[in-house]
Amino acid sequence: WIAMDFETSSYSTLRRDPTGRSMDTLDEAELARQAALPEVNIHDQEGVSYRLSKSLCEDFHRFERAQDGTDEIFADSFDLCSQGAKVLEDTMRTSGRRDPKVVGALKQLRSEVEAYRVVLLAHTYEDQVEQAKDWSLLANACAHDDDIRQLMTLLRWSEQVAAEDRSGFADLCKQYDAFKTVTNLKRDTTNACQRGNSGDVGVDFDARSAGEDTEAIDKAYRVVFALVRCGDYETARSMLVQTGAASLAPLLSMRRVHNVFELTPLEQADPYAQMLKKRKLFKKTVAAILNKEGSTLSAPLRMLWAALAGRVEPLLSLANKTEDRIWVLANAAVEAKLDALAGDDVIMCDAPGSVQSIFDEVLPHESWPYFRVYSALLRGDAADAVRFAAEFIADYEKNDKSVPEHLLRFMCHLVVIFRNTKRHHDTTLGNRIILKYTGKLLQLSLTHLIPFYVNFLNDATGKSVTMQTMYRLKSVQSRLAFLEALAEAGQDYRRLSREVVIKSRSDESNKPADLIDRFRWLLYKERETEADAVVEACVLLRKFLEAGDDASVRTLLEVCASRDGSLADRVRAHADAAGAQPTSPIVTRACAEYTEFVYYLNGVDAFDAWRQAHGERVNEQRKDSTSRADMSMGSSMMHSAGAALESKRAGDRADRLRATESMLSAKGVAVLDMFVRHEGWRAGGEEETERASSLRVLRDRYFGAALLRMAQMQAESGEERAALETATLVHALRLHEDISKDNLRSFLQYIHKVAGSHLGAPMTNY
Repeated sequence: WIAMDFETSSYSTLRRDPTGRSMDTLDEAELARQAALPEVNIHDQEGVSYRLSKSLCEDFHRFERAQDGTDEIFADSFDLCSQGAKVLEDTMRTSGRRDPKVVGALKQLRSEVEAYRVVLLAHTYEDQVEQAKDWSLLANACAHDDDIRQLMTLLRWSEQVAAEDRSGFADLCKQYDAFKTVTNLKRDTTNACQRGNSGDVGVDFDARSAGEDTEAIDKAYRVVFALVRCGDYETARSMLVQTGAASLAPLLSMRRVHNVFELTPLEQADPYAQMLKKRKLFKKTVAAILNKEGSTLSAPLRMLWAALAGRVEPLLSLANKTEDRIWVLANAAVEAKLDALAGDDVIMCDAPGSVQSIFDEVLPHESWPYFRVYSALLRGDAADAVRFAAEFIADYEKNDKSVPEHLLRFMCHLVVIFRNTKRHHDTTLGNRIILKYTGKLLQLSLTHLIPFYVNFLNDATGKSVTMQTMYRLKSVQSRLAFLEALAEAGQDYRRLSREVVIKSRSDESNKPADLIDRFRWLLYKERETEADAVVEACVLLRKFLEAGDDASVRTLLEVCASRDGSLADRVRAHADAAGAQPTSPIVTRACAEYTEFVYYLNGVDAFDAWRQAHGERVNEQRKDSTSRADMSMGSSMMHSAGAALESKRAGDRADRLRATESMLSAKGVAVLDMFVRHEGWRAGGEEETERASSLRVLRDRYFGAALLRMAQMQAESGEERAALETATLVHALRLHEDISKDNLRSFLQYIHKVAGSHLGAPMTNY
């Protein structure tokens, strides 16, 4: 990473891509795909995918924010994914079965761990090189040659990979315990030599063995080779000494030159100054033995010597795992570099010269994408890592397949890390990867994680992702979690909530129920969004009432209501408590307008209550008339007495109904009078032309209807004079400026009929 090309000028902050450009066609296509995903199910939270992704992402978010752009995030990510892998291993062990989803997730997590290990080893080795470059030949070479440093890191990494996953070449490390009590593997051979029956056998480890020693010796070579494969040189050396093969121990000691800079001093007077040349001499000897025709060396010994001498064959031909092939090539490359440092001729002319050349040889035979990322990370090439990730995702999805979940998360997190640590890469491709992962989070019902990733997108794309997510969420639980995440991510959730409402309103396909549901976004954080809520509520109320949809008006007002009063009352109360009126004239006008809608609906309810009472009284009056007619036909005394009693009861009921009707009439008139007198539908700014036009329609339609209802309630309740006085409101309140001529004519015609009835003409229902 020291040699990485930094480009800090392309970022105005550590996080967001600040280009602000509009989305390209691929981003738009991805957003369209996400919009078509099945509805989010917030209750689908029992699967391994949900729990693991939730834990990994939340912890990553936490320490990513805490690190503030430092490379410590790699160490935290390493620990986090290691713990996640352990959890999955424990899950499989306790369940006793291998769930394909768990197995797949475990493989991805282990690979992700190795990616972070690459970076951590690179950082560690760079620090060691920096400290030793002035007195160590190898450290000095690493400081001035990226290829040497990267190859040394790759070899270390490949050895640690084998130590963690003891399979392939490292498989026989598990057999090491079988040799802990062995002191002489060539016992039969030694006895034969002592009896003079040795023939061509010998007690040296590279000599032919007698009897049953051959199998034990070969196994010992395999175990030592496996330990070398894991980089455990000291254990391998100790095993050789303990089992009677001490003559091979110096060969293992020479491997320490890889990790101990003191063994390659710049000072020629230092006792270790000749270490590299001695190693080179040994390797020439090994090469001669291995190349000798008719050699009787066993296969295990040939493999061990090939590893110690840094030879590619026969190891590469025998390697079945990609990790082993990388190790063989890295080992040969490192040995070739060390030979070059020793001077004179080079033994291994066909050894790879760089990390790039090693992966160029390995990758054509490997489909697991993590290896390509390892190569980029080793070379400190963030741009290549991002470019490959974007290309891989695009190619993978060409076959209508979904990118493995944790692979996509890993690629997304790499982009986040690169942006926070200011590693140069193609921001368009990085955006595309992050955008893909937000779609995956939608599928997993992990929508509360999305705002974190939106922070790393450009403004246009980020806003679209956020709005689209908010547009889809249905449950209160998921919405509250999303708002909390927006706040934690430092995003303006107040503005976003309002824009969700506006966007929903502009979509003609949305039904009133959809509009009301989206409006709820402005109520979850009411103290912060109440001003926007009252303004947007008025827009919807106007829309509903213009369409004659009283039911939706009622529903929206009920949604906004609380024990503390109407939405407008709460806005005013909070402003008063703060010691000031709402600063915005728009909010002040909206509060007045909202109250007008409340008065209107109260008037409708009052009129409906009166109408029901009036109908009951009229029906009772009609029944009473019928009953009186029946009574007039009766002749007996008992019949007359019963009829009189029933007549009294009917009269009492009629009085009660008349009183109820009169009371409801007075209440209804008072409420409607308050409605037509209120200024909420009149006040407006000159710039609010659309609002003014809409309110003009409402005043015409509903002020006229209110006057008619007031007169109707009074007239049909027997208060004709009061009904006639309703007409004076037209002049007093200048309602003729609000009500159209046709509606005003209808009202005055009704008043004319009431006047005729009052003067003696029969009154008919209007």
